[in-house]
Amino acid sequence: MFLRQFTNNRMITIDYDTNGTLKILKGKVCGVNLKEQVLFLKDEKQKSFSIKLSGIRHIH
Repeated sequence: MFLRQFTNNRMITIDYDTNGTLKILKGKVCGVNLKEQVLFLKDEKQKSFSIKLSGIRHIH
């Protein structure tokens, strides 16, 4: 349930793994879908991203 705390309006940085590649994304969490296990983010340019929870390596 701690993921719901990230839905406030502050910027976070997420290190995540996708297709064997480590990527870093900085943005605001705009939603969490626990049923599909997906985190939705918007970066500084308002571009939307979805990240599988299983791919997240580090949140800071």
